[in-house]
Amino acid sequence: MDGTSIQESITGISHSGFYVEDLDRTAEFYTKVFGARVAWRNDKSKNPLMKLYIGNFGLSIIKWPPDQPRIKIPHAIHWAYQVEPAKAEETVAYIKSLGIEVEGPVGHRREEGIVNWFFLDPDDYRVEIEARYATGEESAAVVERGKAGRQSEMGLYGGDHVLKT
Repeated sequence: MDGTSIQESITGISHSGFYVEDLDRTAEFYTKVFGARVAWRNDKSKNPLMKLYIGNFGLSIIKWPPDQPRIKIPHAIHWAYQVEPAKAEETVAYIKSLGIEVEGPVGHRREEGIVNWFFLDPDDYRVEIEARYATGEESAAVVERGKAGRQSEMGLYGGDHVLKT
């Protein structure tokens, strides 16, 4: 097998895993915000855990073990979910209607046509909504429409260096 063959073998991303303080709170957040479905849950395990799916992407979520020190997760580690451009602003309006503060829209600096919105889940993991518009003009119009409510003071777009200032 070589570099080209391995690329042909990989068909996508399956899941990601992370610790949380409260499984119930996390399940409620992801099912309410993203319509996630709970595939299974095991509360009797030494480390209770569950698996959620958002579309075909799985979230393996484990209750933070009591003997593990809590660490601050850098904002570079995050989950980004794609939405159809025609539904992006409506999706973000729905998230805001749940009382969640959202930073954005912001245009992607290196990929024309991409617009992003950022917010935090209950455990302060950074979550991103991404829409890929057909043209730079379309994405620029979305950014311009949302300019007044961008909330750049949240510092989620700029990353950890912004949060430290």
